[in-house]
Amino acid sequence: MVSGADVLFKYLLAVLLLGVSACSSNSYIANTSTDALDSLSPVGSRQVSREQQLVLASHYHIEVGYAADGLRSEDITDLNRLARDALARHLRRYFAHVEVATTPQTLQQALRTAASHSAQLLLFPRIENWPNIEPIRLRECQDEEGNVMTSLGQCEEKDEAQSDELVVVVGIYDVLSGKHLDSVHARSRRGVAAYLYEDSEQELEVLNQLMVQRLAPNARRY
Repeated sequence: MVSGADVLFKYLLAVLLLGVSACSSNSYIANTSTDALDSLSPVGSRQVSREQQLVLASHYHIEVGYAADGLRSEDITDLNRLARDALARHLRRYFAHVEVATTPQTLQQALRTAASHSAQLLLFPRIENWPNIEPIRLRECQDEEGNVMTSLGQCEEKDEAQSDELVVVVGIYDVLSGKHLDSVHARSRRGVAAYLYEDSEQELEVLNQLMVQRLAPNARRY
């Protein structure tokens, strides 16, 4: 059980560390190896990595798949659908021919659907981890005797481990052969900011923007 004193201490520490990080870093993307607030860093970080260095020609016909068996969060029933929509939005900024799968599918089903749409490439996004830290706020709780009390933070301990990490992977496949051509891995850790506010969907948009900028020949590089 997390006590109110522990949560209050973490909240005050979060505010202090955010103030320090604002003075020492000009960017939210700043990386740090410092461990604070359990396993959290005081500032957030984003990372995009590639298995290959495939660049997609702007004339390619692209299918964005909808991976089955997606994770769910407290508010979102299928996170892979969210990943599909975010990726398609950013691809359409650079590519004229982008189709979107409408139903959850396995990889083989997605390849067949892409072929029926005359697509050359299948991009198959999946959410592999979603932040589950609830921001600290004043909440009404009941003690063991049923008395209503105001508490800062959680009223009761969560069964699952808390994580501030968002991980999305996009597999890239040749539709004709079914061959895996490349994968893009993007991850974000929000650090102690995760205890102050929740913006995972906005963070997913940023990660997709960064991934597509690595794939599109006419995108601005970072």
